[in-house]
Amino acid sequence: MNESLEMQITFERMNRMERAFKKNNTPLLVLAVASMMLFSGYNTMNAQTTDQTCHKSLAVLQQAVLTGETFFIKVHAAENLIHHGKTDGLETQFLQLQQASPENAIGAARVLARLNRAYPVKYQQYIAELLNHVLHGSNDKMKLTALESLGKLGYHSKLPVIQAYADTSTDGFRGMARWIGANSNEDADEDRLSELLLSANKIDYRYAAYALRFKKSNNATTISRLMVCLERLAADDAARVYVASCLFVHGGLPGRKIAAPLLQEYATADVGQRYEVAEAFGLGGNTAFVPLLQQLLADENTDVRVAAANALLNVLRCE
Repeated sequence: MNESLEMQITFERMNRMERAFKKNNTPLLVLAVASMMLFSGYNTMNAQTTDQTCHKSLAVLQQAVLTGETFFIKVHAAENLIHHGKTDGLETQFLQLQQASPENAIGAARVLARLNRAYPVKYQQYIAELLNHVLHGSNDKMKLTALESLGKLGYHSKLPVIQAYADTSTDGFRGMARWIGANSNEDADEDRLSELLLSANKIDYRYAAYALRFKKSNNATTISRLMVCLERLAADDAARVYVASCLFVHGGLPGRKIAAPLLQEYATADVGQRYEVAEAFGLGGNTAFVPLLQQLLADENTDVRVAAANALLNVLRCE
């Protein structure tokens, strides 16, 4: 399809969805618009508290990397600290954690790869470890987690085993393998991943939306497919938060206007949904959602607090 025509169709679909949403969700829309209007006021009224919030957010990450209840909470906290340039002691800690249990191998390799991205030999060593888990992992969960880690690291490959997963596999492998393909940043490869948004298989469109959110941008075909997917999903579909999150991050102002009120609904939902809300609002760059992120920073779940802390550090542009 002609790209300009496709964009026109996408924006028409967005406008239609926005009109429908206004009709059916007026209270939530008012809340969202009001929070947007407070954008500049928040910065002025609360400038004196920004440093305090930044320090608290950083402390949440530093504490979680030491005492997180699960290993992957520590991984998430460490990755966020790396993103913000706070790497002291992390390599030593994750080398020790890598040796402490075979179950830590994949997450530790992912953190160590991030820490050594500027050192090609060491970086490739950890990429090779993750590939080895894909090829020879003792169970499907290990293989899938290794594929996800490679996707998050931006790894791209057309190795036969990854191609086979992308072509015919199920149970999440297809989405994770196509994510690695889409890291080529070629439209055809992204389209192959976003094609799963149109699948009737819940795990396909859930993993596709999740993976696409991690990309730096989404093309017009992806945005159109996100809209189609969001339109057809029931309110209680567990994948809906990931589709809304991706649309909020990559759909421009029209996408944010539709997705923001939906995401606000999920701020009090289950743990995975609260986590995704924090991730999305942290990437959106809008200080209008700082009060909600501060609420999530006090969440009972450590992983949600980690996501909220990272989001606040991003949105407030903490040094």
